[in-house]
Amino acid sequence: MRKYLPIILLFSFGITSTNRVMTYNILNYGGSDDSKESSLRIVIEAADPDIIIVEEIISQSGFNDFLSDVLNYTTPGLYAGASFTDQSETNTDIGLYYKPDQFSFVSTYRINTSEIWGRRDVIEFVMLHYTSGVEFRVYGCHLKAGTASADENERTAEATVLRGYLNSLDPETPFIVTGDFNVYNSSEGAFQVLTEYQDDNDGQCFDPVNRIGDWHVNPAFADVHTQSPRGGNFGGMDDRFDWLFASQSILDENDMNYIEGTYTPYGNDGNHFNVAINDGTNSAVSATVADALVNGSDHLPVYMDINFNDIPESDAKIVISEIMPNPSQVGDSYGEWIELYNNDTVQHSLQDWIIKDMGTDEHIIAEELLILPGEYLVIGRNNDESVNGGVSVDYVATSFILSNTADELILFDDLGNRVDEVVYTSAFPFGNGSSMHIMDMSLDNALAENWNASASTYGSGDFGTPGFAWDDSLNTTGFEMPESYSISPAYPNPFNGQVNWTINQLKHTQCRISIINLKGNQVETVRSGLLEAGQHTFSWKPKNQASGVYFIEISYKDQINYTKMIYIK
Repeated sequence: MRKYLPIILLFSFGITSTNRVMTYNILNYGGSDDSKESSLRIVIEAADPDIIIVEEIISQSGFNDFLSDVLNYTTPGLYAGASFTDQSETNTDIGLYYKPDQFSFVSTYRINTSEIWGRRDVIEFVMLHYTSGVEFRVYGCHLKAGTASADENERTAEATVLRGYLNSLDPETPFIVTGDFNVYNSSEGAFQVLTEYQDDNDGQCFDPVNRIGDWHVNPAFADVHTQSPRGGNFGGMDDRFDWLFASQSILDENDMNYIEGTYTPYGNDGNHFNVAINDGTNSAVSATVADALVNGSDHLPVYMDINFNDIPESDAKIVISEIMPNPSQVGDSYGEWIELYNNDTVQHSLQDWIIKDMGTDEHIIAEELLILPGEYLVIGRNNDESVNGGVSVDYVATSFILSNTADELILFDDLGNRVDEVVYTSAFPFGNGSSMHIMDMSLDNALAENWNASASTYGSGDFGTPGFAWDDSLNTTGFEMPESYSISPAYPNPFNGQVNWTINQLKHTQCRISIINLKGNQVETVRSGLLEAGQHTFSWKPKNQASGVYFIEISYKDQINYTKMIYIK
């Protein structure tokens, strides 16, 4: 099943699927200003965009200096520049820079908004993301500034030309419209023409955070203001001039997707309305970055993260079937766990598989970990049932942490192919002390509606069924037994001294009955040879075996089946 992956930054095996796009008005930058350049270096290094569109670059020399003296000052070759268009009539230009190990530049085009001096043309940059092969467009804008009605009319005229051009695109074309729009509220003509529904609606632009209203000197929008971080005579943080608009295709689940929650006016913590961004403490950035934002420009940069679906899918049908992010009987660091289910017809070794999220959590399974067809496997933070809430854990991954509100679980096989992922939010049905589980393994477990809150208690009293199906059974009904036999569940289970099971054999059949451990190693052969028709009861008494999960392997000529049991000393 295909899942939406809004979250992975950099895999250890080298595939990048998430990239940051940033717009930044750098205030009449013409180079040769060491103080300003050092501040811009601090800001850009901290924000770390993969594509950056800048406004108010002055001429080709300013464009070149920004690349060499700011972007590549510390690491030569980190960024490359797209073809530059010198808008000599405005003396403030737009440039695009990108990381060449992630993207290639395809083409540029100048959208002539008007012949009237003072209007700023929009620059179209066509870019290609390497590993996904997605081609997309980025538009750099710097609309007419000013509060007079004539200025507003100029902005509307510029936006109208841009919207007409965007409407001419193929409806599936992904695009981002960036820049300094100089709009004061959402009722302005420029904003309306870009975002409204039209008969030809291919070019409709969307605010990813949907913060529509009167932004000018309005504390209700303090967290999205971008101008001016300097305070004092500049007026402080009181306007939302700088934007990243997205096309509908980017907001939908396609091969290029906006990652919800990543839209960020960088350095704005929401607590600096009408003052400088470095006034007092800034909870969004360090004091060094806050000072650099003040010194570098009278605008804040704005960025958002985009996912490119460039990760190959694995053929392994292993499903993330249950998640316990917030146990109540024990602390999270002891009692968190996830459950995997083998929805395949073959067993899989999980050695060298990777569990990862969109941040820094990553765990590589360093040992051979076998999961059999139709069986469950639990990965937890701790395998001591006396402190982990009574969870029987098959494998310990202490480094993988689950957020209590929203997080991601992405599973990769040893070749770096994506096996499964779940991106859960508060919309998913879990709470304090309750796991969430998916009942039907054929459903898309990326969708909240396919999950249910657990109603069965385990261990110390939390709700969940770790290592079992949601209805407390060990096996699902998705796998047919051979017509020649049926088997009862192992009993008792879990067991201490001896475990028993019964096979009803409908005809004489050659078979082998073995006990294997979680790593797939054979522990003991219980029976090998002809098994006559009738009812047969078998038992196993572990000798010098460790506590843990074991399997009864029943092997026929053309089929192998398994039953899970748990041994507790």
